Amino acid sequence: MEDLIKCDGGDCLLRFHCLRYTKKSRFKEEMYFENVPCNKDNKDCFYFWNENAENLFQGLERLINPTN
Repeated sequence: MEDLIKCDGGDCLLRFHCLRYTKKSRFKEEMYFENVPCNKDNKDCFYFWNENAENLFQGLERLINPTN
């Protein structure tokens, strides 16, 4: 997903498993969250995005926009 809003990770314990933090971008200018969106105890994030979420998103896109 190219338009993924990036996250600088901060002290979030999930950052190394989240594509918002780990995914390299082809663009120099990126949109970032103003504040790290994980909750105060850093054990959960509403915006967490991993490979499973990416695969689900791509599957939904294929259903919405079929190629044939």
